[in-house]
Amino acid sequence: MKFSIGDPVYIKSNDEEGKIIEFISNDMAKVKTEEGSSYHVYLSDLEHPYLRWFLDKNKKQKKATNHIDQIFSEKNYKRQRQLPVGVYLVFFPIYVVDGMEERIDKVKIYFYNETENEYIAFYDCLLKSENLFSLETKVFPNQDFYIHDLKFEDIASTPHFKFRFIDTFNNQLDIENTITLKPKKLFEYIDQIKFDNKAFFHVLLFEKIIPKPKKEVIVSQLMPKEIENNEKNHFTFKDALSKSKYEVDLHIEKLYMNYKYLSPSEMLDIQMKEFQNALELAIATHQKSIVFIHGIGRGSLKTEIHLRLNQTKWVHKYVNEYNNKYGYGATEVFFRY
Repeated sequence: MKFSIGDPVYIKSNDEEGKIIEFISNDMAKVKTEEGSSYHVYLSDLEHPYLRWFLDKNKKQKKATNHIDQIFSEKNYKRQRQLPVGVYLVFFPIYVVDGMEERIDKVKIYFYNETENEYIAFYDCLLKSENLFSLETKVFPNQDFYIHDLKFEDIASTPHFKFRFIDTFNNQLDIENTITLKPKKLFEYIDQIKFDNKAFFHVLLFEKIIPKPKKEVIVSQLMPKEIENNEKNHFTFKDALSKSKYEVDLHIEKLYMNYKYLSPSEMLDIQMKEFQNALELAIATHQKSIVFIHGIGRGSLKTEIHLRLNQTKWVHKYVNEYNNKYGYGATEVFFRY
C-alpha cells in the first residue's frame, strides 16, 4: 500500500489516526496523531482510513472508557518477525515539539512475542514501591501486544518491570523475573535508536522457557520457631483429627463467598489464616504430609506460605515442583516429629 507525506492514516496496532509527516526509511514513517504527538510507525501497521470513515458513521461520537478488567487481548493481524526469536519488552518513545526542540513526552510499552508459543502473561510496572500498572493477558505467537503508556519522568526514575509467562498449552513452562531500567541505560538506548534511526528499543525477557527444576527446601533444625496458638486450651485429638485435611485449596473463591469486595491484603489475610489452621491441625494429628494449593497467579501467597514454613517447628521440608494436577500451583509439606 503506497503512502505520501500528508496522507491521513489509521494505525492498526493502537487504534489511532494521524497524518504522515516524514518517511524514516523504506518501511517506516513518522506519524503525527490527532492529539498532537508524533512517533515512528512501520508502514505495515498503517492503512488508509477512507473505508473506515465510510463504514463508521458514528466515528465522532465519544468512545466509552475501558477499564483494565474489561480489556481482552485479540489475535491481531499476522506480521513479519521484527526481532530475533524470543519474547521482548519493547519501548516506543513518543516525541512532542517544545519550542524549537523535540522532547520525549511518554513511552509506549509493548510485548513482542517472536516465538511460535502462546503465553499467559502477568505484568506489573513498579516505581518506588508503587504499582503503576498491572495486567494479566494472553500473548499470541508472532504478535505484539500494547500494554500501556509511561510518562517520561517515570521511566527515567528507575522503574521495575515484573513479569511472569506461562505457556498456555504446557503449564510446566513457567518463567518469572524483574527487569530494572536505570536512567543511564535508558539514555544509552535512546541515543542508540536516534543514531540508528529506529523507532524503538527493546529488552529481551527470555528466548525460550526451560522447565523449572524441582524445588525442595529442607527447613533448618537449628532454630525452629514454634507457632504459637492461644486457642489450644480446648484441644482434643479426636476433634482435631476430624477437621484435619491432606489437601487444602487456598483459592480465595473457595474460602470467602463475597471475595470480589475484598482488597488484596484482606484476601491474603483470609488465605493465610486458613493455611495456618490447616498446618497446625496437620502437626497436632501427626500427619506425614499435607498439600497446600496456592495457585500460580503473582506468587504473593506462595511466598508468604514458604516464609511461614521456614519458621515452623516440625516441618522437615517442602517441595514446589511441577505436578500434572496442580502445575506449579501447589506446595507439598513433609513433617518430622
